[in-house]
Amino acid sequence: MKRALLWILLCTGIINGETTDPIGVTNVTLPAGTHSDPSYTFLSSAYNQDPAYSGMIDAIDGSTLTLSGLDDNGYTTDELIQTSHLLRLRDGDTSYNGMVFPVLSNDGDDVVIGVPPADVSTYFSLYDSVDIIEANTIQGLFGTGDDFTGLSGKPSSGDNLLIWTTFGWKTYFYYQDKWQTFGTRSDQGTTIIYPDEGMVYVRRTDELTLSFSGYVPQVVQTYRPGSDQKFLMSNPFPVSSNLSQLIDVSSNWISSLNISTADQILSWSGTAWVIHYHNGDDWINLTAGGTIDDKEFSAAESFFIVRAQNALSTAEYNKVSIPE
Repeated sequence: MKRALLWILLCTGIINGETTDPIGVTNVTLPAGTHSDPSYTFLSSAYNQDPAYSGMIDAIDGSTLTLSGLDDNGYTTDELIQTSHLLRLRDGDTSYNGMVFPVLSNDGDDVVIGVPPADVSTYFSLYDSVDIIEANTIQGLFGTGDDFTGLSGKPSSGDNLLIWTTFGWKTYFYYQDKWQTFGTRSDQGTTIIYPDEGMVYVRRTDELTLSFSGYVPQVVQTYRPGSDQKFLMSNPFPVSSNLSQLIDVSSNWISSLNISTADQILSWSGTAWVIHYHNGDDWINLTAGGTIDDKEFSAAESFFIVRAQNALSTAEYNKVSIPE
């Protein structure tokens, strides 16, 4: 699997008086596979998409935020949900900067976001700076119609996209000119892929190169599951990042000299799982015989967080900044 960051600082721009993030492109080459022996590539999108708005919160009423000057952009009622959009906290409580929430509706200067009304004050205050960005979706990342370059077909014969959920793997496949999953015939192409969320591409034919592009995020909030749970986490940046840069072990992380009681990181080598854990001082590569190894994850790569069974472990988000 080859990954190449073509260019990261292509340009910067100004939107509503705010400087946008730099733009980049990353190519990922998926190894060839067959129907009986497919290849598995652990991916992340690593980019944000087009900013539709940048500004401040003028008022808060439950899950409805009134945004300064949003109506000046000319968006019609609910236009921002015709294609999936996220509201991102850009500059507010520093603990939560980078959090994203789905936009559920828009009307004039008002947007309704996917946060319970009782929790909104946890994340937002008046005059916080926010962005509305187009969300990464399955069809946006991998195409649809003539733009789909993978192998279409039923789950057993075409390429698959695997996304980890609370209940395990969810399988998506491109068949009959739309993205599908088990249990429904409705089009799944608008399924949102969040910035911290990893994916697995299952390839059943020749080598294929995918290109991901967009605005380079500077800060991302990454999910850390609770006790005895798993999460497929992305390297959310289009640059190589070490474990020590992606995982903060100073709080809510179980380090231990004993692998059986430690939180673990699982990465896919292409043929087998590679296991890392933190012993209190260093990251240890168990698969390599217990050597010290602050593993580097490539741009657009993902890996599993596997939490140990420990009552002290809680589900939370952790802010990660792009490596300097």
